[in-house]
Amino acid sequence: MRLSFPLYSAMACFVLAACKEKDEQATQSTYVPFPPVAVPELSPKDLKLLKRDDFVRIEPGVFRMGSPDDEDGRMADEKIHTVTITKPYYIAKYEVTIELWNKLLPPLLKRDEKFYLTEEVERSFIRLRDIEKKAKSTPKSLQLDPTKGEFTIESLEEVLSIFEKRLDQQKADAEKKKKVSWPPKEMDAAFRQFKKFLRRRQNLPITFVSYPQAKSFCWRMTELAWRESSIPREMIYRLPTEAEWEYACRAGLTGVCGLEDGYQLSGINANVDGSKREDIIGKVQYLIAKKKLVHGNREKMIYPANAWGIFDMHGNVFEWCHDFYGPYPDQSTDPTGPIRGKKRVRRGGSFVRSAHQSRSASRHSVEPSWRGSETGFRLVIGYPL
Repeated sequence: MRLSFPLYSAMACFVLAACKEKDEQATQSTYVPFPPVAVPELSPKDLKLLKRDDFVRIEPGVFRMGSPDDEDGRMADEKIHTVTITKPYYIAKYEVTIELWNKLLPPLLKRDEKFYLTEEVERSFIRLRDIEKKAKSTPKSLQLDPTKGEFTIESLEEVLSIFEKRLDQQKADAEKKKKVSWPPKEMDAAFRQFKKFLRRRQNLPITFVSYPQAKSFCWRMTELAWRESSIPREMIYRLPTEAEWEYACRAGLTGVCGLEDGYQLSGINANVDGSKREDIIGKVQYLIAKKKLVHGNREKMIYPANAWGIFDMHGNVFEWCHDFYGPYPDQSTDPTGPIRGKKRVRRGGSFVRSAHQSRSASRHSVEPSWRGSETGFRLVIGYPL
């Protein structure tokens, strides 16, 4: 039977299209947009720069990324696969804090949210305000209502400055045998407590940060570090890749988390919502029902570091990763995620999420422009991607 020309032409086009699609798929599976570059050897001077208390060196290695089918809380996008990390990198022990964010950025971009004082600090504030009222006109920061959430880091810094000057004056008056309204020893203890409270506020993780803002911050850090020669010129501050994040989070363990034996995750060892039995993974120790769930701070680390010395990889706040969100390959070496996409990856869960949402393998994808109370980031010192 002879085929008519239109039918023959259509069949030929179909075959050609199928071949072309197959070739494209093969090309896409092996396509590397940025060919890998050899890692430059760092000098002894550069290596000395990288010996820091706030970062942990992560050595190259091979690990199983994702989760097995029977893991508690497992999602369909966590296909387990082998990943090879060939380059060392340095990951921050702590998430980026409000203090670091405000120190690096101009006034317009500084972050300062309103909050309440603790009972102890509130009493000190009221006593200081009463003393200052008698001495002179009351500064604006001392006119705030201590029973309301009207305070910011900036207003507390102003109050602390007034506190310090008044403490010095009280000490001088006491030495001259003058009558003082607040004994210097008591006032000094209150001052230290006030200062400690402020320090804790400054060291909370920065939140309400979008992916582009986090990336911009990394470049500001890099430019400053290069000017000050505080990191090698071959390296930059950046966000971790999703693989780098999970590798560091697991700290050599293969369970649901990088803490203890790898199979216990609750409000006991991480800043997650552990108020219900169904919210935790592992044996039941205690259910942590916090009066008010809050993120922790590096000034007073309540929860333990993982085996590699990194804090709050589980819970506290979500952390942006470099990658676009997408399906995992069967195996990969130094993966950086898909070359295009609409959403970026957040990792680690948060203080209002369950243990299941805060596992080592748990992935969360959101629009890069998203800014929320659960979202922060962690720095890496590494080679450019």
